[in-house]
Amino acid sequence: MNPSIEELTDPYLRGELNEVEIAALEQRLSADDAERAQFRRAARLEANLRAHATEQQSEVAAWSAPQPQVETTLAESLRALLWRWWAPFATAVAVLVLGVIFWRGGEKPGADSVAAVVSGVSDPYLAIVIDQSADARWAGKDAPRGLGHALGRGRARLESGEATLQLDNGVELQLRGPAELEMLSVDHGVLHRGQLSARVPEGAIGFRVDAPGVNVVDLGTEFSLAVDGSGQPKVHVFKGKVRAALPSMPDSRTELNTGESARFDVALGKVSRGAEDPALFPALENDALVPHTTGDVRYLRRAPESVKEGTFEHDSIMVFEEQAEFTLPEELQVMRGASNQQEGPELSVAELVTLPAGTRVKSYYVHFDRVGRGKSDVESKGSITFDRPVLGTVIHSKTLMRTDAWLARAGTTYGGNRFLEMRFGGTKDHPRPTNSSGRYDEVHLGEDGRTVTMDLLTGWCSDDFRVLVKAE
Repeated sequence: MNPSIEELTDPYLRGELNEVEIAALEQRLSADDAERAQFRRAARLEANLRAHATEQQSEVAAWSAPQPQVETTLAESLRALLWRWWAPFATAVAVLVLGVIFWRGGEKPGADSVAAVVSGVSDPYLAIVIDQSADARWAGKDAPRGLGHALGRGRARLESGEATLQLDNGVELQLRGPAELEMLSVDHGVLHRGQLSARVPEGAIGFRVDAPGVNVVDLGTEFSLAVDGSGQPKVHVFKGKVRAALPSMPDSRTELNTGESARFDVALGKVSRGAEDPALFPALENDALVPHTTGDVRYLRRAPESVKEGTFEHDSIMVFEEQAEFTLPEELQVMRGASNQQEGPELSVAELVTLPAGTRVKSYYVHFDRVGRGKSDVESKGSITFDRPVLGTVIHSKTLMRTDAWLARAGTTYGGNRFLEMRFGGTKDHPRPTNSSGRYDEVHLGEDGRTVTMDLLTGWCSDDFRVLVKAE
């Protein structure tokens, strides 16, 4: 009988699987989407909990009196030292390195791709800012520059206002300034000061955020953490469960459930459970009210100041609302669907429909730009699902510019070089050329009539198009 994925996670993290067993595990996970998702969750949770427990044990061992059995004490110290180094690295290896197969699509990584992920060469950014208040002000060399910009490993200071980050694993972090956040990996952050609320989706269970003297590990939840100068970090759980503890005191490990709060006195090593002032914890926006995204697609809660080429430097495809309601002044031809055929002698044929004048639409803009980050194309893909039927997409560059006069968001600067290399973008005599990689961009409308799936490659110019949905 084959062991479950959860049963294989711990031996893998301890390095007990040989090359043959690891290869068999990779093959098994490559063939099963559900098991890949299970492994991601189990590996992330196991590694973070192990690191969480190890830090507590290491602190206690450092303060404890020496035991008479010197050999045993030495062995335990060596094990503690080993795990103190390995525990944080285990998360990156198990979740990010093997995540090349599990998160991005199915192919088995080679040594080069594994090394690239570990070093962060493939994409040095962990999150982008999907929302921020008008008074939000960022500072620090590692801080994002504002809405739509990226956050990498390192410290970022939000001097004032509020901002919401979406990590590459789907975790949303809402910061209230003044706050200082340090991201160590996509699964581990440190809140040095300020207030933070986190929404952790099922696929990212095990996400960990620390405060001075306190570790908090998510067990599937929405929670908040407040850090001020009192030396008493405060934790509150909106929904689900977390495990929190003072690293220096194993007995302080506390599980908090929905609606529960705790205050951790770092100096006295004391945990006090009880209600806290709700004003301490930033309220999370109801995610049911915004379009659902997958993969590399990020929905911005408000429109950015610019979508000109070279404005953003990350791998995320951004979508934002342009017009909540607009009545078309004349008829407009839009695309409903197209073949995803990449090869073959015949061009794909786009399914085109004409929206009559007077049609009321809601407009969203899609923008993907990697200008200035190397010469080769970069590929990103994912989907966005709206709460109402999609009427069509505006992809042709001339139609895109024509509809700018109607649908462009006031206050947002649009770029000039923007079009997709679609297989149907030309005629049989003069077809649209491919990207430099020999691939075409793909945009499809799902069978539900509400989901737009995209696979985009960009290099020297940005990929942009509009999605028109039915207005209320």
